[in-house]
Amino acid sequence: MTMAHRNLWWLAAARVYVGALWLTYGTSKFEPNWARTEFLSALKDCIAGTSGPIHALLVNIVVPNQAVFAQAIAAGETLVGFSLIFGLFAKLGALGGMFLSLTYYFATGRYAHRFGLESLELLLFVVCLLLLVLPSARLLSVDSAISRWRRASR
Repeated sequence: MTMAHRNLWWLAAARVYVGALWLTYGTSKFEPNWARTEFLSALKDCIAGTSGPIHALLVNIVVPNQAVFAQAIAAGETLVGFSLIFGLFAKLGALGGMFLSLTYYFATGRYAHRFGLESLELLLFVVCLLLLVLPSARLLSVDSAISRWRRASR
């Protein structure tokens, strides 16, 4: 096994692990109590920790439409999880993970304390960025199987 091939295994393992994390987060949010109680509680915490345009966005747009946002978050996290686990549109999944984690990073106001260096959201953003720019879907993925099939059919 070459060094490059060994690196692909680590990238595939990182992709599947981060995908499992997103999938776990997303599927846990499909229960009705999450949208009615836990999301609203988290939203109130976010509102208390932010100011300016982010605060206004949360108060004026997210709160009045909390049910829609709760379902969108659950669906988005679940789709990102499936995408990364199976390596199906893995680059798009990584981009979705970056979007979700960056959104949460700003919505929670963690950037205001030590640049948010202690936040899971920022860590997920960086890992998803690495999955986006590195060949994380070259091994153990639907994307790589489709690519091989296309090359073979030419």
